[in-house]
Amino acid sequence: MGRPTSSSSSIDSPNHFAFSSTASSQRDLTTDLRLGLSISIAPPYVSSTFYVKVYMEGIPIGRKLDLLAHESYYDLIRTLEHMFHTNIIWAEAEMDRDHYEKYHVLTYEDKEGDWMMVGDVPWEMFLSAVRRLKISKC
Repeated sequence: MGRPTSSSSSIDSPNHFAFSSTASSQRDLTTDLRLGLSISIAPPYVSSTFYVKVYMEGIPIGRKLDLLAHESYYDLIRTLEHMFHTNIIWAEAEMDRDHYEKYHVLTYEDKEGDWMMVGDVPWEMFLSAVRRLKISKC
């Protein structure tokens, strides 16, 4: 009775156009080179943010800070001084020895769990080693 049923679905019909995400997303390398397009060797999962916690002595709650939003130690220190309303010394800083009680020192915990003074290694090495920051009274 009636029409025979077909086990094939409408997707299998010749009028259906299937698009493969891999086929449409991949480009030929020679085309890229011919057009002068740059080829990125960086993996696509590289993050553009790197948040660490910053704790200040006497303040019970830490704050989150994106280190990749800063270009150097100087930029980082200025942000922290503004955030915590204090003067911070670090490896390259000069301070007024008569008023050292007004200063705080910035240290970081590295991958091994050691606390080091900020500025003791190049900026890029610091970014690969830092786990959290601490601002303490002198």
